[in-house]
Amino acid sequence: MSTLVINERRREPRTAPGEAGESPQVPGARVLEVLDRSAHGLRCRLAQPVRPGRTMAIRVPAGQSGFVLRQGWVARCEVCRITRHGVQYEAAWRFDTPWRDE
Repeated sequence: MSTLVINERRREPRTAPGEAGESPQVPGARVLEVLDRSAHGLRCRLAQPVRPGRTMAIRVPAGQSGFVLRQGWVARCEVCRITRHGVQYEAAWRFDTPWRDE
């Protein structure tokens, strides 16, 4: 599923967290770390789970003009780390509809 999200099949250029300027913002979710992003997808670690299949508004940096609001479809959400202090989740979003090019 992560290949669908970050579009490795299309050989689309992706950016790692340190390469990009500002990180995307997900209103309603506490983002701990952005793992990877491309033009059609986003993958990050969260402090709480999000429901797969749901669409969420995501603020994506757009150069000098600030942030652009895009709709993202939650492709997956799973537990990635359990510690004494809490649980961390890894979620992935797609910015295009999942059935359009499958």
